[in-house]
Amino acid sequence: MKRRTKRRSLATPDLTPLIDVVFLLLIFFMLVTTFDRYSGFNLELPNGNISSETKENNYELVIDQNKRYYILKDKEKIEVTLEELPIRVKTVKEITISADKNLKYEVIVKTIGILKNSGVNKVELNFYD
Repeated sequence: MKRRTKRRSLATPDLTPLIDVVFLLLIFFMLVTTFDRYSGFNLELPNGNISSETKENNYELVIDQNKRYYILKDKEKIEVTLEELPIRVKTVKEITISADKNLKYEVIVKTIGILKNSGVNKVELNFYD
């Protein structure tokens, strides 16, 4: 004789009561929780004033919007090309680059690469309008 096997269907629990409980817990915690509006920590931010440090070898490389390069040293302005820049900064260890904010980043990155290859250790960036 052949036996008939009944296939059982998978029991799927009803999730409605579980969802109701979750929403009740959510409402309960929203009502019971107190928010401390004044908690936090004190953060002392530095002043926005830029102090000009006087250094012996204070070099600044200015790049204008037309990709012209100027070296400022002791209030003396010298126009240089990108090719002669490594020769001019051969003895410089620190330099500040002041570039126009509308200048493409590739120009600035290329200039930083040239300065680093020339032996400049520290490069600072400033942007102006």
